[in-house]
Amino acid sequence: MTSDDSLFPASSTAETLRFCWRQVGPQKRATIFGWVLTSVATSLQSVAGPLIFAALLTRVADLPPHASFSATFEPLVVAYGAVLVASTLMWRWAGWVEWGASLRAFSHALTEGYKHLISLSHRWHSDRPAGEVISTLETFSWAFVDLLDTLNWGFLRIAVTVLSAIVVLAIVAWPVALVMAGLVLVFCIVLTSRMSLVVAAGKKFSDTHSRATGVLADTISNLTTVRTQSAEPLEGRHVEALVGQTVAADLEARRIFAMTRLQMEGSLGIFSWLAIVVGVILALHHSAAAGTIYLILFYATSVVASMEESFEHIRTSSRGLGRCAKFAGIAATPPEIVDAGDARPLEVTDGCITLSGLRFSYPGRPLLFDGLSLSIAPGEHVGLVGSSGSGKTTLTKLVLRFMDIEGGTISIDGQDIATVTQASLRAHISFVPQDPQMLHRTIAENICYGLEGMDGPDMELVREVGRAAHVEEFVQRLPDGYHTVVGERGLKLSGGQRQRVAIAQAMAKGAPLLILDEATSSLDSESEALVQEALWHLMAGSTALVVAHRLATIARLDRIVVLDHGEIVEQGSHRELLALGDDGVYGRLWRHQSGGFLAA
Repeated sequence: MTSDDSLFPASSTAETLRFCWRQVGPQKRATIFGWVLTSVATSLQSVAGPLIFAALLTRVADLPPHASFSATFEPLVVAYGAVLVASTLMWRWAGWVEWGASLRAFSHALTEGYKHLISLSHRWHSDRPAGEVISTLETFSWAFVDLLDTLNWGFLRIAVTVLSAIVVLAIVAWPVALVMAGLVLVFCIVLTSRMSLVVAAGKKFSDTHSRATGVLADTISNLTTVRTQSAEPLEGRHVEALVGQTVAADLEARRIFAMTRLQMEGSLGIFSWLAIVVGVILALHHSAAAGTIYLILFYATSVVASMEESFEHIRTSSRGLGRCAKFAGIAATPPEIVDAGDARPLEVTDGCITLSGLRFSYPGRPLLFDGLSLSIAPGEHVGLVGSSGSGKTTLTKLVLRFMDIEGGTISIDGQDIATVTQASLRAHISFVPQDPQMLHRTIAENICYGLEGMDGPDMELVREVGRAAHVEEFVQRLPDGYHTVVGERGLKLSGGQRQRVAIAQAMAKGAPLLILDEATSSLDSESEALVQEALWHLMAGSTALVVAHRLATIARLDRIVVLDHGEIVEQGSHRELLALGDDGVYGRLWRHQSGGFLAA
């Protein structure tokens, strides 16, 4: 499997940061409050504490004979105890607020990310590997939380410490403050010049990692295909190559970061040495008291340690930004199919479907439909037949509005489907595809899936539709009956069993409109007979659009529409179309039938 970068365009660093901030959502106030608490706690620790120590040292240096503890040191000792208690409580409070806000922001980001993914069109998902999409959302959600933590406990705390040092030193020893300010300036210049390379390397690592994870998910979910093709060695080499690319990307990221760190550490060493030299000169000239010298040494050590600590935070955040950038790019993709601003719920009274002057093409391909028109009367069962690529399945997807047309209208009971909500449109349509894909849940839960107002499956309804769709016949042989879990995509059931469950699901839904897309083409003879009977039961009283090749289905439909390269070339009943003889397209398909199927 390959991954085209154009399918997953990553956002820039600035766009990614803006996207992440939006995901904080309703937790912005709590997050900012946590930052304030962290800043106050850091200030108490890096300003109040050192100032009290400096005052103690100054008093010790100038201690007069027979000085008493209570008069000389007690106020400072009490003040230091108060600072310890206050800073400890403030740290705990900040931790509680920040952690709660981060968890709720994580929940919001993950939920909103999922909602955006399911809002993207059927075509968007068809063009992209599901495993890689899921991996991108998963890695984003955790990287997002890590970024919030790094920002609060890493960069914010370090920034407050450094700023406090410069402010205090500007008051007590301004030459040293100038040295410290120069250190910060050089640090920021080096960081700015190298950060783009560091983040780009992090993005590359994230991209190769999500590709490898996507391949793993793809092969595991299609394990039967891998095994039947004896492709385990091939897939093993493929994964090994992708993991190798991931390792190479990470090593490259670490190389770039190591070079950046070397430059930064060099500047840190020079400036910290210079700060101490300036402090010693001030002491030699008696321009600084003992307490001031302590502050100079303390802050020189503290600032350098904080800057060195920031290296790891920079590496962590650059990787986190890389992981977030890919999903930020997905989130920036607008949904292709959206409800109109004044969209209203669809109301189905009769069940008349009208297609008028349809124009549609797939990207990069010529027009498939150019002015196609078709009307299906209420309660009519219309079949679509034609060779492969004639547009049968595309037509069903357009009626479901999985894709939008380029011209013309599709209306139901006089309502243009582009003007109604997608949810209400699909709520009125039961869809049974050729290969039903079920959720990894019980048979009962799959039958009742999507029904409103149900906390769990209605077992009375399940048994009723199960009998009508001939589900009960095989369910009785299962140890857990209707509570049997069907496995991923329903693969624990046979094709015929999945079709019957899908038909039971459609019966439970009870929608007035029905679309069948090759619902019986892959069944054995025994399953076909049962499914056919269930289908006729399902179609009773509904308007049905049926894509089929099985003769048993086609011949009993009210009308058959023959498509050829996106055009309706014939339509009529089975008898009427056969009456056209050798000149008819349907007649040729009928003559070339094989094994009970029309030639496709």
